[in-house]
Amino acid sequence: METFTLPLDPAAIRALEEKLREEGFEFRPLDHAWFQARGPGVVVNAFRSGKVVVQGARAGELVQRHLGGAAPPAPTLEAVTAGSDETGKGDYFGPLVVAAVVARPADASRLVQARIRDSKTLSDGAALRAALILRELPHAIESLGPEEYNRRYDEAGNVTKLLLDLHLRALTAAIDAAGGVERVVVDEFPGAGAIRHELARRGTRAPVTVTPRAEDNLAVAAASVLARAEFLIGLRELSSEWGTELPKGAGEPVDVVARDLARAGGREALRRVAKLNFRTTEKALRGGR
Repeated sequence: METFTLPLDPAAIRALEEKLREEGFEFRPLDHAWFQARGPGVVVNAFRSGKVVVQGARAGELVQRHLGGAAPPAPTLEAVTAGSDETGKGDYFGPLVVAAVVARPADASRLVQARIRDSKTLSDGAALRAALILRELPHAIESLGPEEYNRRYDEAGNVTKLLLDLHLRALTAAIDAAGGVERVVVDEFPGAGAIRHELARRGTRAPVTVTPRAEDNLAVAAASVLARAEFLIGLRELSSEWGTELPKGAGEPVDVVARDLARAGGREALRRVAKLNFRTTEKALRGGR
């Protein structure tokens, strides 16, 4: 099964809905979404945040048919840059992962040819394949599995502190591996501004840019892909360990599996595979009510 995640504006989402209705897709309501549409071999979830998730054996066909123009232009790179990005923050099951990658202008052509871009625009298989190339560059990965995530969340009280620590650790290690950089670019998240001060305190003199949609920078796009691949590997390992497929993201499929795990093993089972601070936890423990 392939998964594609694409950002679309409201007009593009309405246009997609019209096309899917014309093709006879079955529409269902979905929490926090404009719609969920089901067709042969594919499910489309259009969330009110502007994120559209396409999943299924024929997901690639639908993306190519209706969303081919939605992919952003190839990211760019103008200096030796350390970029960092995270994944797993919005996924109930699986780890929280931050990756940092150092890319040089000389790497740009190869990375663009390898279609390195924001991982949300790649299928799972494409992200895993691209990560093989990225591991040849100076990089670092910081991952918190569910048990460690839950322990540290209880200590910190919020995700922001965890993300700040993971970004700093990954960036520092990647910069050290590269022997220095000319620029640092970080995808924006609450509290990310503190990275400037902390990196300077740790001896990094390169200017630091914290910006939304930082994946337009090739180093951040590379970090996005590497983090996504590490998350997918972690989720696959947990699924194998527990003998059930743990879905990505949040929503109805996740609720169903969480409820089944809660019935079998209670909060302890969820603590070992999921991020307990999600509202999904209490819902699962109540039996889905």
